[in-house]
Amino acid sequence: MHTRLGVVLFAPVALVAACSSRGPSEVTRIAVSDFARPPAGLKSDVVEISPEIIAPPTVTVMEEEVRNDDRDFTVRREEVTSKNADGSTSVDAVAPVAVARVLDAGQSWPVEGLVGQVNGRPIFADAFFEPIEDQLMQAVGLRDRVEARRALIDVVRRWFKETVDSELIVAEAESKLSPEQQQGLFAWIRSVQEETIAERGGSRAAAEASIEAEASMSLDEFLRQRRDIALARKLLNERIEPRTIVSWRDIEQEYEKREAEFNPPPTIRIGRIRVAASDTEKIALVKERIASGKRFSEIAAELKVPDGGLWNTFDVPPEGIRGLQLSDTQKERLEGLAVDAVSTPFEQRDFVSWLAIMSIDTRAERSIFDRDVQLQLAAELKGRRELIERERYISTLRSRWVTDDISDMERRLLEIAVERYWR
Repeated sequence: MHTRLGVVLFAPVALVAACSSRGPSEVTRIAVSDFARPPAGLKSDVVEISPEIIAPPTVTVMEEEVRNDDRDFTVRREEVTSKNADGSTSVDAVAPVAVARVLDAGQSWPVEGLVGQVNGRPIFADAFFEPIEDQLMQAVGLRDRVEARRALIDVVRRWFKETVDSELIVAEAESKLSPEQQQGLFAWIRSVQEETIAERGGSRAAAEASIEAEASMSLDEFLRQRRDIALARKLLNERIEPRTIVSWRDIEQEYEKREAEFNPPPTIRIGRIRVAASDTEKIALVKERIASGKRFSEIAAELKVPDGGLWNTFDVPPEGIRGLQLSDTQKERLEGLAVDAVSTPFEQRDFVSWLAIMSIDTRAERSIFDRDVQLQLAAELKGRRELIERERYISTLRSRWVTDDISDMERRLLEIAVERYWR
């Protein structure tokens, strides 16, 4: 069934022409009734629009019961869809996936609770666990229950440390801002807000919906996150960067410690063909092939020796073959032997063996004057020093900014996490 809408199309050009033919003193007055009773000769057009097109968007809620390791979860997802004029369906917004745990009868579930304050900002249990809830679910789903509990505690402790450290850094950065810098920060945040709205639909409502679907946060929370990141980067650059300077002498010393890593020794691959002493026929065949000038790889392929006859691989020491971890008899047969040539037989009580040098692979040496080596060493040294200086700096901030005892806050969060997720 279709809804018929009568659309009356006027011809404004004709009206203007009629008015222009009159003199300045001739004015035609038009009343509302003239539009209610249009002339009989006026044509109209009828446009048919399906009611699905003008219907409001539909919200589809999908819920699925999931059972994981004797635990029941409800996965809930919402989609807002609407019909286009061409009959196709478009998804206007997708709500983030929500995972709700199905509680057993009589099971306790600690609700929102204040566990402490850092920098005057309260830390609530729900807000703390929300970003890491998927990691907690994954941890408690491990088959090994001891390992699952340990993984759960590790996730909470790691996230708590990151949360406290970020709050301390932001608090210190805010306290160091001058009035002029505060004004500049406000102007920068305003420009970021305008850019975000322009990039995400052109309106605040569209930007809010886009950020909510992408990151599960509001526009204000998104801007605050950008602000905190900028403040933290500024503070760390001012306080830690000067302490992480890497000198040329530091690079030289690090290169000397790791010279073997950048100049690895050649690798030698030793091959062996071993035949039982009782198998006289095969021993005679090998000797015949050697006498005819066959190479080791050819004989090994003919005899179908596993791995082409590869026996062992060694890093060549400075003294060469004599430094390999082989018996003196084996070294004598390998020394001076060409690659893929077969040695004289090595006879034992139960076996007869022939050795060969299958290949000697020389890896490229990297000098300290190699630009890539210098950049690699400088980056690694700088990264290690940044970690050390960052921990040292944060330890000084903890004593000045934390209003509650950190260990007590961590203990409360661990208790709530175990009570909520561990069963």
